[in-house]
Amino acid sequence: MAPTTPDIPPVTGGVQLFRSCLVTTEYPGVESASKWLFDRFDVEYIVNPDQTCCTGLGYYSDLLPFPTTLGVAARNSCVAVEAGHPIQSYLCSTCYAINKKSRNVLEVPEFRKQTNKALAKIGREYTDAVAGEIKHMHTLEILWSRHHSIPKLVKRRLDGIKVATHPACHYCKVFPDEVVGDAENFMIPEDLLEPTGVIKTGSYNEKTTHCGAGFRQRFVNPSISIAITRQKLRRLAEEKIDVCVHMCPNCAVQFDRHHSIIEESANETYPFVHLHTQQLVALALGADPDTVCGVKAHSQDVEPLLQRIGAREGARV
Repeated sequence: MAPTTPDIPPVTGGVQLFRSCLVTTEYPGVESASKWLFDRFDVEYIVNPDQTCCTGLGYYSDLLPFPTTLGVAARNSCVAVEAGHPIQSYLCSTCYAINKKSRNVLEVPEFRKQTNKALAKIGREYTDAVAGEIKHMHTLEILWSRHHSIPKLVKRRLDGIKVATHPACHYCKVFPDEVVGDAENFMIPEDLLEPTGVIKTGSYNEKTTHCGAGFRQRFVNPSISIAITRQKLRRLAEEKIDVCVHMCPNCAVQFDRHHSIIEESANETYPFVHLHTQQLVALALGADPDTVCGVKAHSQDVEPLLQRIGAREGARV
């Protein structure tokens, strides 16, 4: 299956890797794998200590008022532009969505004025110049812009490994017109992996079904939350995949942390594992599964997969 995602202009620098609270605390290997890939794709980037949390988890859980989130987003945009790295690269789809939403709201004079009143207290201002320079991109978009580098960098072939994409709702559904490719059949994860020899699933029934987390729904309505997760796991098992690749840490938490629990409670088997796209791409390009990809942070046992693709010393390729 040939790539279906359109090419986009290559991003070579000026990138600020926007750190994610969920990635850092749950799956730090996603961040380190992304940095590792940026280095191999010759993408110049910084990690800015002045960047703060996007507040998305608090906002979407109704714990923070939107003006607070708006002010934080405006400040983080100012920080990126001041650092000369205006392309914010998001590891988390919630960070992506909340910052893009804030970008649009800050075009409304009343909201920009209110926000700048707060920013003035810390000596900053969200100006037309900042609005014109700041760019919001999911990390997968930046990697896709450099995907022509992948074939010559493959160290571990993934021939015979069938992968399926779980699209993140905060990437595909919040700004569907700005998705790179098809919002209903998002393919960047599989198209990035295509040169490694994977078998791509492409479109499948319920591909756009939610992970079930819903932020507070995981805690407020756990039975509904888990029922949705179970339904998606069952569908993926029917596709006979080996790996479900993710682009959002909240989705990964919902699936990876609950996968075995749901199997046991439902008396069913879902014989595949969950990895972020960057982790699997990095593994195919020769990254260390522990120090780069952080696989030991996962609840699932991914060792059989690592053995199968030759990612462990002495393993058969």
